[in-house]
Amino acid sequence: MSDNIKQKSKKNKISSEIKKKVFKSNGAKVMSVIAMAAFAGLFFVGIVVSRPEYSESEKRPLAKRPAPQMLTVMNGKFFTDLNKWFSDTFPYREELLSLEAGIEDYYGVGGEAYYGNKASVVEDTIPETAESLAPVILMESPEETGEAPTETVNEFEELIETNADGTLKVDTTPKENVEIAGEQAGNIYVNDNKGYEIFYYNQGGSVKYASVINTVKALFPEANVYDMLVPNSFGVELDPSLQEELGSGNMPDAFNYIYSLMDPAIHRISVFDTMVAHKDEYIYFNTDHHWTALGAYYAYRDFCKEKGIEPHELSEFPYVDYQGFYGTFYFATNRSEQLKANPDHVEAWIPLGTNDAIITVETGEVKSSKVVNDVTEANAGRKYNCFINGDNPFTQITNPHITDGSSCVLVKESYGNAFVPFLVDHYENVYVVDYRYYKGNLSDFITDHGVSDIIFLNNVQAITEKVSGMILSIFS
Repeated sequence: MSDNIKQKSKKNKISSEIKKKVFKSNGAKVMSVIAMAAFAGLFFVGIVVSRPEYSESEKRPLAKRPAPQMLTVMNGKFFTDLNKWFSDTFPYREELLSLEAGIEDYYGVGGEAYYGNKASVVEDTIPETAESLAPVILMESPEETGEAPTETVNEFEELIETNADGTLKVDTTPKENVEIAGEQAGNIYVNDNKGYEIFYYNQGGSVKYASVINTVKALFPEANVYDMLVPNSFGVELDPSLQEELGSGNMPDAFNYIYSLMDPAIHRISVFDTMVAHKDEYIYFNTDHHWTALGAYYAYRDFCKEKGIEPHELSEFPYVDYQGFYGTFYFATNRSEQLKANPDHVEAWIPLGTNDAIITVETGEVKSSKVVNDVTEANAGRKYNCFINGDNPFTQITNPHITDGSSCVLVKESYGNAFVPFLVDHYENVYVVDYRYYKGNLSDFITDHGVSDIIFLNNVQAITEKVSGMILSIFS
């Protein structure tokens, strides 16, 4: 009797184990089918659905589909480029990135956040004042002058590195960990639903920048040369003790030192105190590294004071406002949910004399445009292009109501875009040059057009060796 019970129990156990194995086997098959269906769906989407050509989040053109050539097929480059194109242009990539950011935020924690590799950044000490001016760089080669090269020795010799052709040596060693095409968003600090780019002082960049501005003044001694250094939101809006805790130097001290390196004949305009006085206003974006048009307006008033002219009041200009802007910080932080909760809007004030502009794009094509452009329908990441239609190599604005022959050239990076509209009503011709893309000889242009005012406008993050080399190159 007991043997029968044992035998039945054993059979039941074997039957149970068989059922479990069958269940597991069937479950594995189901999961395999689901996985295969998912992969097949993704493959179908990747093959059939149209692919994007531009990334709004990264602000860059995406990889182009390579054309097969005998050489590239043989050496494998074609397949490498094809793989890059396939992954870089996958359909719905923006939506998938947004989904990924939402998932990461769901499992993460709120409060302050830091993006970047702070440990890799070593900040230089800011000197109190310069013992001598930054040296002027010789623009002519020995072959042009017929003279043998001479060596100049001074306290900044080791910082003024040059290439074999005499141009400034560009330091290509990356210091930032997060990159945005066309613009740099280095180490980003996010707190209270707002992003800030941390400032790290660089001695070599400061001296080289001042040296380039001195060089331009030496090239055009009769022209009025202005230099405006613009602080970013990090230096203006955050408490100095927090800035120090994050490893940053004192921004106003850096500005004072850089200006002490410059020729006193240069009109040096530090707008730091002005920005601090208005820091409770909307002078910097929440999700982007730029200042707003309101911040640029307050800087414009400082420029007018230095130039000795009367500024216009904001109430005199037609006003427009474009909602729904997300900038570089938002995309550089992989669509931070904190920043997503605090979108920006782009305010602009249209010049009185004219809103017409002529732009030269990177291809060399000349187009009609506007000083302040309607970006109502623009994508969320491109609304800063409201100002002079974004970053183009060259822009010309002619005010038909001014016929005194006055002119200025603004040498700038993208911070200068929001500043341009306020210059229009003070000159017959406003020429705007973005040194990152301009390919002409600006020295010849200034001479040929009799430009009287040369204005440099750069934000604090642009005071680097690389920028100095770019600026110097367009004058030679």
